[in-house]
Amino acid sequence: MGERTTNPWYLFIDEDIENRTRQTPGFTNLISDRPYSLDAPTLQGFVERNALIRTYQRITRDLFMASVHGEADPAIAATVLSGQPPERGLEYHRNLTERQLALPVYFRTDEAAPGAIAEIQCPASGWEIAEQVHSMYQEFPADFGTPTHGFGSLIGGLATSLHSRLGPDPVAHHLTNNASRPHGVHYTVQRLREAGIRHFGWDPVHWKDCNFVRAHEFYDLRYNGLFDQWMEECEKGELFFDHPPLPLYDAKVAMAWPFWDKTRAYYSDEIRGLFPHTELITPDGFHLPDGSWISLDDYCTLGERKRTYYFKFGSHHPTLNWGSRAVYYSGSFSAVALRQLFDRILADTAAGHLWVAQDARMHPESATAVTREGNELKIDAYTKFSGFYTPEGLVGVLAMQERSRKVHGSPQTVVSIAY
Repeated sequence: MGERTTNPWYLFIDEDIENRTRQTPGFTNLISDRPYSLDAPTLQGFVERNALIRTYQRITRDLFMASVHGEADPAIAATVLSGQPPERGLEYHRNLTERQLALPVYFRTDEAAPGAIAEIQCPASGWEIAEQVHSMYQEFPADFGTPTHGFGSLIGGLATSLHSRLGPDPVAHHLTNNASRPHGVHYTVQRLREAGIRHFGWDPVHWKDCNFVRAHEFYDLRYNGLFDQWMEECEKGELFFDHPPLPLYDAKVAMAWPFWDKTRAYYSDEIRGLFPHTELITPDGFHLPDGSWISLDDYCTLGERKRTYYFKFGSHHPTLNWGSRAVYYSGSFSAVALRQLFDRILADTAAGHLWVAQDARMHPESATAVTREGNELKIDAYTKFSGFYTPEGLVGVLAMQERSRKVHGSPQTVVSIAY
């Protein structure tokens, strides 16, 4: 039997990962045979969404805090804070200051189709995947051609932004313990260190030297032993959070606020257009996109092809609000299995942890990958897009394609970037 060969694209990325991290998971997805093709209007949509997303985040934060302080319906804040322990509850949030309530800085979208944002994650994983693919394209110009969209290094853009915001000596503390791809975070850290961003735990710096703290969710921040000191330094203007120290940006219920009758009036149609129709699931049912109401029992009786909703855990809880967990396409369930899922949803709702129903926008198209052995693999896939944003704007677009409707990183996922 002949010796197994590895395609040079994979060898390049594997060696890049190992040389920078001393870790050997290698590249854990499939590589598309070409960069992802984005036409000019679609790309411009990604560019323009940065400002609109930040407007959505500002309105949502201000509405949440108004509810926390009794200046808006208390039920609004309760969608996020119900079921939370005291150290993450109402009194904690009432004591947050203007500096501590700064908006997320760096984030990634997950878009079921361009302009249909299923989630916004700060800072999110995947920055390293897009960077590795970009580096590979540059290494093999005969295979992938010359850039057509002007995107440079994703992490290079992140480093430039950090220098611009934090001055000549940025020092970051990046918490990796609840990242879904810790080796990917380590790669990003090493690339940032090469660009002059020192990191606590990697460089000879003290925690007091840090002026930027990154985490993949609020839970990581709140239960770190340095949290109280970080909050003090933030209030003095000496330290900034990437993920702000509140659970609002982890809770998917906030994506329902532009559609919910208690909060709808605070959002413009343009902001509503960012998201697939998203509704809070109540014991009595939820609204469909046309405004009609459907009970949970009636939804179970719909044919599978009419059950075009994702059901998503909408609260903040680290055992469920992580990666692709607790996200279900209801059209793939039998009526009996769906009823069991609703029983679980109702039990969580009674405990204060809400779920949302989100219209299942999809972008089906064919994809062609080259495997590690150099073979061509063609699949009928669904595409998920991710736009990566700094305050200065869009720095890259990643496409993931998979046979499953729920597209996420896996050994069967085909990846490419706009180039």
